[in-house]
Amino acid sequence: MTTLSTYTVPAPVENVSIQTITTSSISLIWPMPAGNRSSYEIQVSGISPLNLTPDTNNATVGDLIPGNLYTFTIFAKAGNDSIISDSITLSSYTVPAPVENVSIESITTSSISLIWPIPAGNRSSYEIQVSGTSLLNLTPDTKNATVGDLIPGNLYTFTIFAKAGNESIISNKRILYSYTVPARVNNIIAFKENNNSLKVSWSPPEGNKSAYQIDVLGDHPQQFNVTAESVIITNLTSNFQYTVRISAVVGEYDQRRQGSSTDISVLLSDILSATNITITSVNLVWIQPQNLEDISYNITGFGDPSFNWSGSTEEALIENLTPGNLYVIHLSATSNNTVLYGYGEQISLYTIPAPVENVSIESITTSSISLIWPIPAGNRSSYEIQVSGTSPLNLTPDTKNATVGGLIPGNLYTFTIFAKTGNDSIISDKTTLSGYTVPAPVENVSIESITTSSISLIWPIPAGNRSSYEIQVSGTSPLYLTPDTKNATVGGLIPGNLYTFTIFAKTGNDSIISDRTTLSSYTVPAPVENVSIETITTSSISLIWPIPAGNRSSYEIQVSGTSPLNLTPDTKKATVGGLIPGNLYTFTIFTKTGNDSIISNATTVSSYTVPARVNNIIVFKENNNSLKVSWSPPEGNKSAYQIYVLGDHPQQFNVTAESVIITNLTSNFQYTVRISAVVGEYDQRRQGSSTDISVLLSDILSATNITITSVNLVWFQPQNIEDISYNITGFGDPSFNWSGSTEEALIENLTPGNLYVIHLSATANNTVLYGYGEQISLYTIPAPVENVSIQSITTSSISLIWPIPAGNRSSYEIQVSGTSPLMLTPDTKSTTVGGLKPGNLYTFTIFTKAGNDSIISDRTTLSSYTVPASVENVTIENITTNSISLRWPTPDGNRSSYEIQVSGDPSRNFTLHSKNVTVDGLVPGNLYTFNIFAKTGDELISDMTTLSTYAVPATVENITVNNITSSSIYLTWPIPEGNRSSYEIQVSGTPSVNLTVYSESVLVGNLVPGNFYLVTIFAKSGNGLFSSGTDVSAYTEPECVKNFKVTNITLHSVALNWMAATGNITSYFIEVYRNANIYKQFNEESESVLIGDLYAGIQYTFIVCAMAGDNTVKGCRTEISAVTHSSSVTLALVYYATDGQREQNIMAQMNKLVSERFPNQNITAVWKQEKRIL
Repeated sequence: MTTLSTYTVPAPVENVSIQTITTSSISLIWPMPAGNRSSYEIQVSGISPLNLTPDTNNATVGDLIPGNLYTFTIFAKAGNDSIISDSITLSSYTVPAPVENVSIESITTSSISLIWPIPAGNRSSYEIQVSGTSLLNLTPDTKNATVGDLIPGNLYTFTIFAKAGNESIISNKRILYSYTVPARVNNIIAFKENNNSLKVSWSPPEGNKSAYQIDVLGDHPQQFNVTAESVIITNLTSNFQYTVRISAVVGEYDQRRQGSSTDISVLLSDILSATNITITSVNLVWIQPQNLEDISYNITGFGDPSFNWSGSTEEALIENLTPGNLYVIHLSATSNNTVLYGYGEQISLYTIPAPVENVSIESITTSSISLIWPIPAGNRSSYEIQVSGTSPLNLTPDTKNATVGGLIPGNLYTFTIFAKTGNDSIISDKTTLSGYTVPAPVENVSIESITTSSISLIWPIPAGNRSSYEIQVSGTSPLYLTPDTKNATVGGLIPGNLYTFTIFAKTGNDSIISDRTTLSSYTVPAPVENVSIETITTSSISLIWPIPAGNRSSYEIQVSGTSPLNLTPDTKKATVGGLIPGNLYTFTIFTKTGNDSIISNATTVSSYTVPARVNNIIVFKENNNSLKVSWSPPEGNKSAYQIYVLGDHPQQFNVTAESVIITNLTSNFQYTVRISAVVGEYDQRRQGSSTDISVLLSDILSATNITITSVNLVWFQPQNIEDISYNITGFGDPSFNWSGSTEEALIENLTPGNLYVIHLSATANNTVLYGYGEQISLYTIPAPVENVSIQSITTSSISLIWPIPAGNRSSYEIQVSGTSPLMLTPDTKSTTVGGLKPGNLYTFTIFTKAGNDSIISDRTTLSSYTVPASVENVTIENITTNSISLRWPTPDGNRSSYEIQVSGDPSRNFTLHSKNVTVDGLVPGNLYTFNIFAKTGDELISDMTTLSTYAVPATVENITVNNITSSSIYLTWPIPEGNRSSYEIQVSGTPSVNLTVYSESVLVGNLVPGNFYLVTIFAKSGNGLFSSGTDVSAYTEPECVKNFKVTNITLHSVALNWMAATGNITSYFIEVYRNANIYKQFNEESESVLIGDLYAGIQYTFIVCAMAGDNTVKGCRTEISAVTHSSSVTLALVYYATDGQREQNIMAQMNKLVSERFPNQNITAVWKQEKRIL
């Protein structure tokens, strides 16, 4: 009975779903498949396979990179894991790492700039959600953002997170709050209350504020907050110059924001005061002497330049003064040409020094920043530089540069620089400049650990601060790290490669970098895996393995009891010779790189050598049915001998001694006795080459050693007879005769594989001994098949050819592992063995047979692989701007690896063992051709499959709207990275337009005036792949209005109308000018307007332009002028005054009354005295 066992294919894993996703793991779950299995295997791109127990229905794959796309291939296995189910494939992104350590880099009145270190892993984009504004989407390698168009003094909430995949997978969110800086206050007005107090009022700033901070600089500085737009400042010293500084503030504590200040300089005195002192002017006010008429004033200023002023008003604006200068100002008065002695005053004051402008940073080190500026106009007593976190720096007045030292590396410093004069309480406007010191370099970098795909670096944290580290690694993307990091693992590396790491600290917007530190190291070379034994002889063992991923400088094979064997790096097999037959050897193989000090994990494989052939076989006939055989032990080692008796009743058994008695033989039947040494057990069992002896036993005549061309004959001597001679006659080709007196004869020069009939007779004393003798029949051993070679190989067949051996044979037999033996006719000299599996290794054992096929020749062995099946049905799984992912079903049969040749820019070759590949590092929009074929262990390759496609072209960015007319929009953009065949322009609006252009500009014409258009621009590759679209929007300008005319004019109004402009108009913008100044402006929705509230007899210019969009897009201006009608008016006023009032007081009161009643008329009262008697 023959028993055969096998496993059915296990049921596939179906309905796999994703249970949970984190930044570093993805958990899968599935219903348990029907039937049984020995295990599951999950293959994940870029990591080792995951093997699971058979009753599992979920798995968590960890150690993943955040934001990465992973493809999971899961299947069940049975038996010894060689029988596998259909696989199921599932892809997912890990959650991208959150944006952490977000900080505010700078704040202005209308913008807030955020900065953060780039998170670990990958992402498709960032999103920043800002309360009250639109979303902000950023590219994945961004690490800062400026949110603009904000309202001054407002509180904003920023929510920032990373996105992956189709942007449905988002990281944890980070929230940050901040106020914008309040705007500057305007229109400061100062009023003298008395010699010691001052009233100051101002206009509120744009946007929001919670209070105002008032700083009074002078002999007794004051600081306080108010909420109203005016304040009375008391406790001032008469005749002392003060600077009043006003700034808006919002928020509290660390969220407090203070706007830019607005200054006013004043000096109060008994009579003469200065209410607004600027850089080049001073406004003087004084008190009028009481009860005097016809007063005129004279002011003399002593300084550089000196000045004089004369007039009859109690206020004077003195201009064209020198900034920062001391002026002594004297006031005197005359009445009726008489000097008013005792009236007047002298005050001293400084003009405000000119601000320091155009300050720039001259040089930066780790501990200092050098500033330079042009010397301002005018004078000053000194400069002061205030630096956050350090003592102020005071400089001489003729300085124009300064180096601020003692700073911390990588810190942001804000320098506030201003000029001072007088007693240093008179200061200029402040100029603010910010700059980072150079961050301290990263020093004492060392290598902490090395794997096949990563190198971990460690370093002490440098002094000072930094915004991030950058590690540049040859052949990979830069690695960005958070500022408090002191180690990094650079992954995704190629095994056994030399990498140079350049590490430096960065600060600010990453434009300021430290000195660079460079370190080089090799990754650990990939281990040699799937080592198999290709051939074994008595003195050598040949190993073969697929070439490991990555690079190596050499292999080393350590063999117990021999010297190590060193091999070149592109080797994938080795033969270890000089071994002892029948010995057990352990091979330890590993790869080395660098100076051979970095080695891979070792792989161990053990095997026996083949035992040597036994020698000196001697056969003794025991009787007609048994035989004693003895031999010499082989060279080397053996554990036993296998005895195989070929004949009518085959026998097979093992012995340990060097002799054996074989029984149960049939008289007069030819047997072949085959003896071979063996070692080991089970899959390690090795059997040496056999030594054959062919025998035939009979009553009298026997053959004890039959070879290819000879036979040794032995017989029994007749009893009690003397002087015997023997005669042997052989019938065959060639026939032979032998005569002699011994009972043994060696017959030679016979034909291999031939049948011989041999007759023995004897004579004694020249008398024939009738009744004595015997006749036997036997075959010589057929000649072996030699010089067998392989004629051709396909995926399913191997053709062999050989020269026909000498002599005769009844047939050939070819034994092929895994198939039925092949029987061939005796005159055959070639054959094709079909029905083979692609890519399989087959061993062919070929020999000849004679007689009843139990007489066989020595065996000849030959091994070869079939051609592997070609890779078919290759599909493109995914295409991006810099990668193309391919997938294919597993071809029929076996293979050792796949080879992918990529033609394009850049070109490259890959060897891999999976059935998918992502080729990255490609140039956007380039054409790539992929040649894919399978390989076997001996470098046989399949037919090549070729596939071509383009990478997705890079996105068009930074589109600029260069010119807009009423019927066209002109756009330009920089050339994107990589290549493209054209650009596709999609214009949405009325009319919609699609254009294809071949340059980086486009004029979109034939548009409707005043229409809104959304223009989307794509780059397109040769096979029609489109990049992501980039949008830009704009309104076309409205056309000019036509037939603009005046339809009516009155004293105080002008009526206008015009024809409607072509296209879409939201309104018309009307401007009215009087004497080249804007008199009024407004929007009008109709094509006519009546403009009133005009003055009689005045020429006005009217301008109209059409508006589009949200009334922000103006068309061209059309203007017309007109003069309102004029008339004269006589106005009589009667003013009653009591005796004692003077003429001038009366006229002053009347002019005041007229100006209040008729504010828009130029009316002056003239004195005409008239007396009435009441």
